[in-house]
Amino acid sequence: MIRITPAVRLSIGLIILVISILLLAQALGLTTGTEKQQFETRKQFAETLAAQISIAINRGDDSLLRDIMDAAVARNSEVQSAAIRTNDGDILIQTNQHADFWKGADPAKSTPTHMRFPLIINNIKRANFEVSFKALSGERHPLLHIPTFIVLIVFVSISGFFGFWLYIRRVLKHLDPSAVVPARVRNALNILAEGVLILDKREQIVLVNAGLLEKLNREEKNLIGKKASSLGWHLVEHQDAQELPWLTALSSNQKQVNVRVSLSRAEQPTKMFRVNAVPILDAKGLSQGTIVVFDDITELEEKTLLLEDMIKELAKSRIAIESKNKELSFLATRDPLTNCFNRRALYDYLEGKSVGSRKTDTDYACIMADIDHFKRVNDTYGHGVGDDVIKMMATTIKEVVREDDIVARMGGEEFCIILPNTPLDVAHSIAERCREKIWSKTTSGVKVTASFGVTSLALGAKDSTEIIHQADEALYSSKENGRNKVTSWSTEIVSKGG
Repeated sequence: MIRITPAVRLSIGLIILVISILLLAQALGLTTGTEKQQFETRKQFAETLAAQISIAINRGDDSLLRDIMDAAVARNSEVQSAAIRTNDGDILIQTNQHADFWKGADPAKSTPTHMRFPLIINNIKRANFEVSFKALSGERHPLLHIPTFIVLIVFVSISGFFGFWLYIRRVLKHLDPSAVVPARVRNALNILAEGVLILDKREQIVLVNAGLLEKLNREEKNLIGKKASSLGWHLVEHQDAQELPWLTALSSNQKQVNVRVSLSRAEQPTKMFRVNAVPILDAKGLSQGTIVVFDDITELEEKTLLLEDMIKELAKSRIAIESKNKELSFLATRDPLTNCFNRRALYDYLEGKSVGSRKTDTDYACIMADIDHFKRVNDTYGHGVGDDVIKMMATTIKEVVREDDIVARMGGEEFCIILPNTPLDVAHSIAERCREKIWSKTTSGVKVTASFGVTSLALGAKDSTEIIHQADEALYSSKENGRNKVTSWSTEIVSKGG
């Protein structure tokens, strides 16, 4: 939409006034060069010429008569021809080409180009005097071929508009819009720490208080009359506002609050402001401008960004610490040689002290396992091979049991396996599969066997210590009965052992 400035509106109004005056003068016949005035001038000339001809006719001097008519044509550039015509229509005397110039004459009346006058002699009309004139040269422009009065109006309109516009624009620059703000209001606004702008309905600055002038590092005289949006403001991203808040307040007549804007100027750091804009409405509810309040939050934004960076760093540190804690927790619960649970982690699991511990009301089976004649392997092949054999046994047991089952190294070559929700006979079968796979493998050139003892919580153990003891007794029974066996715990084993 094209916005017409006050200077343009005033110029158009003045031009309309000037044109109206010219048209009125034209209607009243006051302007020079009009058709009416030229017609009167020609009429007076023709009447004078007719009087001279009447005198010549009274004298009977035909030579004088012709000289008068020839002189009139020769000396007056507007006269084309002249003639004397009888009442019957016959030509008595005429100048050259009069018949051609007289064509088109009105037979009833005189016109600006064709005039006739009666020649009265002795109170009797003897003949008519005719004179033809050129077209009124002053009524049409010689180049444009339009009425000169129209040319005059166009010239006055164009030249007057630019003349008025330049003058009014210059005058408006010297007007002080801030003069409409009372001094007491200005003083009150200057006391405020926040920056304040008062804008008119065209977004032009009417007042800038001292607080904002200090922030902008500008003089008020260089801001008055300018549009506020021309000062270099930018909306901060990631907020609901779509345009500068005072523009929205002017267009919607609704106040805008907590809109963040930035101000970027060459060779100066960017400043951040929180802006509130309140529309100024008249009695009819129409917008007459807006009051804009700027709260400098540059330092707060800097601290907020610094705090966000610190929070991000703390989050990174927390993640790193959690990762280290998980790593330490893992290391604290694992046997370093076999990566199985260690003794402490096993008891924590059974007593419900660790994450993912078993529920106290669920049944489970327990298997104790031991490598047969392991001391002989160490003595014969060395501790390196012995470690390989222990790792082989741990790997084999993990291959047989389920993912949720617990495999723990109790120390040396002894392992404990916890099987949640597993009856005794199933646990016995699992132990048999482990025994068979261990017997079938060769590790570092060595074949070994293993013995197993199996028990279940259903057999009456009251706590984790007792059930592990039962499994250990069953393991001892396998050792006593030739090794490479799986034995399930029973009261008979206890009796024999006793």
